[in-house]
Amino acid sequence: MKNVLLIILLSAFYLNISAQTLKGVVQDKNDKSPLIGANVYWLGTSHGTITNAEGKFSLMRPDSNHNKLIISYVGYAPDTIALENQTFIEINLTANQSLETVEVKSTSVNVEPIQSELLTVKELKKAACCNLSESFETNASVDVSTSDAVTGTKQIRLLGLDGTYSQIMTENVPSIRGLASRSGLYFIPGTWVKSIDINKGAGSVVNGYESIAGQINVELAKPQNSEKLLFNAYTNMGGRWEFNVNTAQKVSEKWSTAILAHFSNLPRAIDQNDDGYMDVPKFTQANLLNRWQYSSENFEMQLGIKALYDDKIGGQNSFNLRQDRNLSSPFGVRSQTKRLEGWGKFGFMFPKNPMQSIGIIASASRHEQHSFFGLNDYHATQNYFYLNGIFQTEFAHNHLFKAGLSYVSDSYTEHFEARVPEDYMIHRTRQESVPGMFAEYSAKIGKKIATVAGLRADFHNLYGNFVSPRLHFKYDVFKNTALRLSAGRGFRVANPLVESASYLASARKVLINSRLQPEMAWNYGGSLTQNFTLDYRKGMITLDFYRTDFQNQVIWDLDKSANEIHFYNLKGKSFANSFQAQIEYEVLKNFDVKLAYKRYQVMTTIDNQLRELPFVPQDRLFANFGVSTLKHKWDFDLTLEWFGKQRLPNNHQVEHNLPEYSPSYLLINAQITRNFKKWEVYLGGENLGNYRQENPIMNPQMPYNQGFDAAMVYAPIMGAMVYTGVRFYVK
Repeated sequence: MKNVLLIILLSAFYLNISAQTLKGVVQDKNDKSPLIGANVYWLGTSHGTITNAEGKFSLMRPDSNHNKLIISYVGYAPDTIALENQTFIEINLTANQSLETVEVKSTSVNVEPIQSELLTVKELKKAACCNLSESFETNASVDVSTSDAVTGTKQIRLLGLDGTYSQIMTENVPSIRGLASRSGLYFIPGTWVKSIDINKGAGSVVNGYESIAGQINVELAKPQNSEKLLFNAYTNMGGRWEFNVNTAQKVSEKWSTAILAHFSNLPRAIDQNDDGYMDVPKFTQANLLNRWQYSSENFEMQLGIKALYDDKIGGQNSFNLRQDRNLSSPFGVRSQTKRLEGWGKFGFMFPKNPMQSIGIIASASRHEQHSFFGLNDYHATQNYFYLNGIFQTEFAHNHLFKAGLSYVSDSYTEHFEARVPEDYMIHRTRQESVPGMFAEYSAKIGKKIATVAGLRADFHNLYGNFVSPRLHFKYDVFKNTALRLSAGRGFRVANPLVESASYLASARKVLINSRLQPEMAWNYGGSLTQNFTLDYRKGMITLDFYRTDFQNQVIWDLDKSANEIHFYNLKGKSFANSFQAQIEYEVLKNFDVKLAYKRYQVMTTIDNQLRELPFVPQDRLFANFGVSTLKHKWDFDLTLEWFGKQRLPNNHQVEHNLPEYSPSYLLINAQITRNFKKWEVYLGGENLGNYRQENPIMNPQMPYNQGFDAAMVYAPIMGAMVYTGVRFYVK
């Protein structure tokens, strides 16, 4: 019995139930789809919550005198329900078509101390996001760019920093990291995604130590919130096509399952700029996920397994796999990835102590990558295991305490063998073992103050002990004005070879300091949110500023030489300042506008000089316009993005006659969707202004000689691309 209790106490998947707790789900009355971010609160109190990505909520009863529950959601008629002794309730809201009641359809959710923005399915459908890397195109907080002119890899940036400094999770499990840190966004199909939660700043200590710039959590379709059947077919003018099928089935009263399948292919070379190189790689990807859920009164379990195969081929148009690879053959790039991952979540609830819960989350994956870049070969494997446990208790009304244990085992083997620009080898192995512990306290004090304070300690077998304190504070200055402040510390271990894969496709010699240390940084800042009503329509203005100060950083030095890339530990200062101003407003009925301006200052000590980090736009303007007809038969979306100048590496200004800064440019994306009862047909275009970087490849005629560089990319390689597709639903 003691062993059983010990196993349970090591777990940590939060499930809060009690006889005094009301649980429920808020959904659309017609199609039963979950309403994410709906407000649920007790009449006459400030005690409330919002629904999660499944439309579910859990809310404590203040006392027996409060038995009326108010439910409201943007675009739906609010409801007030009188309750007796129910512990679970299903709430169906009706879409509000009244002209007198108009609310802004904002996707930002800002009700907690941690600044958060929620992208729902409605927001994601504004662009045909074929995978997660393309899901941020209608969002102002996350920047998306192409890393090079050969591999076609998409990379993101948050708070001015590379996406590797953001902890990217799938359902609160760290997932896109390690060998998948560059390609992992490409491995999650867009139709699998139900919501994306973007948290700026240090984030919560509960989910690990790797959050520096922020946390991005992706919620996938689950058995209880997925359509019974979803079919999506997509194609574009370049010949890319894909199919997605999602199914969900309730097997029994307690068991349900979902199967998500994806297949995509680009069979031919695309070369819009006629430089003899493919603008994007040809590829084939197959992706399959099966998950199960078990629910009973005192126990809940989720199990899942996912398998992936991805094969990309790029380089010169004339390259083919049947040829020999030598100095006289066409230049080619190939990357094959095989990935298998599984996870389990187990929750145990205590009927006799409804204020407490414990559970377990376990996840494991194996990632294999086999690549070549011209005559250079790169092979890598990663075995990853993650275990997290949380004990949670609520006390004294609006006070929450979490504590737990975590463990990470991470094994890497990397082998890089180069023949260009000279013969050399790099072999790197690493076995990480990191037990950790954490505690977090959350409180709502009165009607105006809320805070989250956390502390975690992790014990790394290779690099010693790390302590990560984090603090978030929210103060309601006025009724519609909220001030949020945060500060925290995070650390991560860099993987320079895979994270700089775009430079492996160039004729650069890779030089890595043998004693690279973990990257550590403090992040602090805050935001001011002002809700307003103008002409009976609601809007929101958000101002935020964050600064990241690195104590140590792995520097990618592109300035020292045009023929080398150096990796070494920071010697001096390195910081990033990020400012963003954003306004959201419903100008007219079903006409939403989102405008934003961002300013970055990212400075790093490179070769003993404090310089701007290359390829970071100093300024960015963003505008998104969404129009729907009154009965939502037609949806029209337009996104404009203006990118300011970016510093280019110093040595290339001389050797390749490049300017000190890149020119600014404008991107235009648009989409039209026709909605039927069970069908959606969409037609859209990306980069409709047809802006392309001129001559993105340096010295393209001599790919095996020094000076060949495909990574000096600051703008799109692809010009205008028109796409179309169809979605079919069985709710």
